[in-house]
Amino acid sequence: MFAAMRPYAPPPPPGAQPPPLWGKEEHVRTLLGDGVTGLEMRRQPVRVDRFDRPEAFRDYFKAVYGPTIAVYRHIADSPDRVAELDHALAELAREHGSGTGSFAMEWEYLLVTARRGG
Repeated sequence: MFAAMRPYAPPPPPGAQPPPLWGKEEHVRTLLGDGVTGLEMRRQPVRVDRFDRPEAFRDYFKAVYGPTIAVYRHIADSPDRVAELDHALAELAREHGSGTGSFAMEWEYLLVTARRGG
């Protein structure tokens, strides 16, 4: 999702790291370093089936998800760019959709568990 929004987003502040890096095990290990014990990571699938069509997915995130709201605010004065982002987010959902007769998406996330302490 962040990749779809990147062309429309303002530049990140100096030193900011892209959110998708949190899905990379080595990056997470580096960030947490010696500050945690019992670090475990595993990839988990998640089925998203609450939307009846790709546009509903887009509209939901456009209305309630902070990073998406911020990107739309950034391009609010450009109706053409808003329309492009609308299309890009619906296409993202469409590309990840599966099944017949209903709309569902399969996504993957990195589950990270650890304890504070060194």
